[in-house]
Amino acid sequence: MSSSRTSRLLAYLGVPVAFCAVGYLVLFLALQPVWGMMTAAAAFLIHEDAPNFKPELSSIYDPNAKKPSPSQSKPAAASSSAPSGPIDGKTIQFPLSGEQYGQITCEQIGLDAPVYWYDDDEILAYGVGQSLSSLLPGFGRPIILAGHNSTYFECLQYAEVGNVIKFKTNYCDYEYTVNNVQVYNEDDLEHLLLSEETQNREQLIMYTCYPFHATAGRKTDRLVVFADRTAGLDVKWRD
Repeated sequence: MSSSRTSRLLAYLGVPVAFCAVGYLVLFLALQPVWGMMTAAAAFLIHEDAPNFKPELSSIYDPNAKKPSPSQSKPAAASSSAPSGPIDGKTIQFPLSGEQYGQITCEQIGLDAPVYWYDDDEILAYGVGQSLSSLLPGFGRPIILAGHNSTYFECLQYAEVGNVIKFKTNYCDYEYTVNNVQVYNEDDLEHLLLSEETQNREQLIMYTCYPFHATAGRKTDRLVVFADRTAGLDVKWRD
């Protein structure tokens, strides 16, 4: 093949390739600002700490509503006009999924969080969520609450035996006293929470991911705070 023919062939193939390369370069430069905005928006949407712009969840909890208080349920000290017997379960308004039905506080560790029925990721962005494998306060069964360790349950790292937890609900106010603080593997905790021993007694169980300030890797341990009820009325929910 002659050199002139080779040159013509190379020119024939090279010119379109060069034009394509220049075209792609121009297109890339033109779209770079738009692409940057798109990738930034995508990263914002999938980031777990991105703000949640959804409206607040619904609530049946009214902190100003008149209802039995913990002191009224304590024996002997209550007046004759104060409620002393169990609450009729038929009179209680039960929360729907995603509804706030109470507020939980502890002055000693700075806990102050709304309590919602159910514990999915959306609910935990607004407060503390209750597991559906538990019941409400006063029912003689565990109350299992979950919260993020970077928001509402960050203060659990300071929990100690003897701390008093106040739990105000839409039907009665309760108090629980911390009796144990332990770290469990998530699988061991699941078995514990579903065990017959746990399910057959009333105790407040609050848990969150552990350790608190670790940022790398998935956290498979849970800090768990156990508290026994020391004040508040029983709920009669079975004949």
